[in-house]
Amino acid sequence: MRRKSEMKVSRGRLEEERRKSDEKFMYQRVLLVMLPIIMVAVLVVGAYFGYLSFMSDFVEIKDDETPVVYASEAEFTEEEERYLLTVVSSANTVDASFKPELVKYKGIEVSYLIKDSLDRMLTDAQAQELDVNLISGYISYEEQKEIYDTAVSSYKKKKKCSIVKAEAAVKKTTPNAGESEQQTGLVVELSCDEGKKFKDTAEFRWLSKNCVDYGFILRYPDKENTGGIGFSPNLFRYVGEEHAYRMRAYDMNLDEYVQYLGIQ
Repeated sequence: MRRKSEMKVSRGRLEEERRKSDEKFMYQRVLLVMLPIIMVAVLVVGAYFGYLSFMSDFVEIKDDETPVVYASEAEFTEEEERYLLTVVSSANTVDASFKPELVKYKGIEVSYLIKDSLDRMLTDAQAQELDVNLISGYISYEEQKEIYDTAVSSYKKKKKCSIVKAEAAVKKTTPNAGESEQQTGLVVELSCDEGKKFKDTAEFRWLSKNCVDYGFILRYPDKENTGGIGFSPNLFRYVGEEHAYRMRAYDMNLDEYVQYLGIQ
């Protein structure tokens, strides 16, 4: 009787262990099935929120939470689109005969493509009690040559250095004739009357944040810029709203963006 009892106990333990083994096996199978599903779900959710983050630079959420995608007010021709993304530098020069179609805004010549957007931007800045002034716009080939030659001569005299060293230093802030994007009429120089440097003003901070809403970008940010031009807080370039939003979303300056598009 004792052996039979022991056999019953052993058989019971065996069945219990078999049951636990079966349960463990089933759990592992369920885990193997569910794991890929969970991973796919995580990827989908991550991609969705990544998409929302990416689109945040293109979309304005109004009070009713209805997303409205920004669109440029003007529809440009293919020729105008190419013109808006023209990069002018020491590696991509224009000659003295190049002169865009110009209009006057506050007594300063600019490309006809930027007048309305520039007016909206400066008017809105004024509504924010910001004193943003238009200093210059289009600069001709001849005017740029005079500006450049004067700057080189002044630097050479002040530093008592060679013409080569003077030109190398000046070109970081002042392009030579044919190498300046202000000849396109798409670049404007902005400033304010405050005594401190423009980059430290509320005006610059507002422009840096909001310029894309009007189709402008900071032409020479603190990056590697065409022609070795250094950071210039005063020069804003019109490219149209669509391109301006994309450049901000991609964190690209104009040079990187044009290269990315494979235009030049």
